[in-house]
Amino acid sequence: MRAELRDPLENIYPDSTVADPPRLSFTADVARGGIASVHILVKGCEPGGEVSFDLLEGGRPVRGASWYVLRDVPVEENTGLTGFTEGSMKGAEPPNSPNPYVVRRAPFRTYDGMEPAPADSAAASDTVALRCEMAVPLGAKPGTRIFEIRVRSGDFLERLRWKTVIHPATIPPAGKMTFPVTNWFSYENVAGRHGLVMWGDGYWDMLEKYARLMARGRQNVFWIPLQVVFEMRDGKPVLNRDRLKRIVRIFTKAGLWYIEGGHVAGRTGGKWEATTFDFALAPVLATSPEGHRHIVAVCSQLMEEIRNNGWQGRWIQHATDEPTAGNAADYRILVGMIRKYMPGIPILDATMEPTLVGSVDIWCPQVQEYQKHRETFEEQRSFGDRVWFYTCCFPGGPWLNRLLDQELVRPALFGWAAALFRLDGFLHWGLNQYREDQNPFLKSVIGNWGGGGSSLPAGDTHVIYPGAGGPWSGLRFESQREGWEDCELLNRLRERNARAAERIARKAIRGFDDYVRNAADFRRARRALLEACS
Repeated sequence: MRAELRDPLENIYPDSTVADPPRLSFTADVARGGIASVHILVKGCEPGGEVSFDLLEGGRPVRGASWYVLRDVPVEENTGLTGFTEGSMKGAEPPNSPNPYVVRRAPFRTYDGMEPAPADSAAASDTVALRCEMAVPLGAKPGTRIFEIRVRSGDFLERLRWKTVIHPATIPPAGKMTFPVTNWFSYENVAGRHGLVMWGDGYWDMLEKYARLMARGRQNVFWIPLQVVFEMRDGKPVLNRDRLKRIVRIFTKAGLWYIEGGHVAGRTGGKWEATTFDFALAPVLATSPEGHRHIVAVCSQLMEEIRNNGWQGRWIQHATDEPTAGNAADYRILVGMIRKYMPGIPILDATMEPTLVGSVDIWCPQVQEYQKHRETFEEQRSFGDRVWFYTCCFPGGPWLNRLLDQELVRPALFGWAAALFRLDGFLHWGLNQYREDQNPFLKSVIGNWGGGGSSLPAGDTHVIYPGAGGPWSGLRFESQREGWEDCELLNRLRERNARAAERIARKAIRGFDDYVRNAADFRRARRALLEACS
């Protein structure tokens, strides 16, 4: 057997090998309020045999350490050069494949799931990958701590040295004053993937676990689709006020602050090319007289609860997803209706369509579109709008995204890009959006329900996993968390010294398609940031 330490931002696979000589020491730099972590790769295990591990400091066991066994998941197809998968968008110009910006050619398996582990675990194969974490309190004493990681299996014993440098810089807990981050999540999967009844006692307990995991990942915005809190009764939408308030209480207690009202409408007939929108809860044209009556009912009931509970500064409202030039006219009418009955509530939609100026308050373009049309979006910001950014099944190729066949450094760089370009928030649609026939441990690539023969790339639907007893975090989710922590530090540094903040940010990223691609280069940039903030 052999074992070595790995940087948590290095991709590792079931067939990864231990270096010769093995890496027996690793240094982590961390701010107070952050999480120090390291990975351990163990090879030559006996499948089914026990592997034990512990963390010591000064020869004594360390209390408060968290251990995880990493679980591997499949990558059946590679992400396309433009988006979707390489096998999608055949005949596209430019071609969607081959994509040279992937870490490996598919098919392969890669570690991503994080299963909480006791002090010992049975080896699933000849390879075991572990993660050890230490949360660093805000009041921790700055300085260097030397830990010893011991890995045992039968007669095998390896001692590994983990040096953790705690810097004076502090990272505030995610909440009202931190960078806005949202991952849309499936309320139904919170029930279905854990064998629970929606809205039963066990369900609310599980929802709390999901909320706490989101907060750990520095998510501070939570969405509430209309279908979750409204039902149609006698042809009219009726708000379940108690359910809405309980959802808000749970997420507020966990540390999330901003409330993201779900889409009021969707494309007519579910067709992408539709020029009009249907009301979200009934198959009627949203901007028709009947649709208007429904929208009045929805918006009036929501606005009453917003006022009664003092949520005015917290609520953000969606009109519809990804409006385009083709449906811009209907979108403007739709937004006007929502504004009339929800005055003062900002409108946020994932859009990059310049013809929508004056309709949306918070723009949310995909990263490649923001970069290509940055002057346009910055002009809107000069008029008082805000600009978030998002990724999904697009973009592929060299662009920042958080897919399973990309470097683990990429998700961490979202926070650096946000600080460099002074963006106002981030959105992704897929926290736990597994499809009905998708076991995320066995299936990562799924067909696009929008049709067209396209497939969603590996990992687009989710960044966490449905584990036994609750949700498990994932390495891409943790990578993003690190980046959001850095975003807070960069933004604080900019307030004191804007030139220094930009200079340090550019050590890691110059554009959404121009950035460092290995963990060592990224760590050097982070060390410079921590030193500048201390």
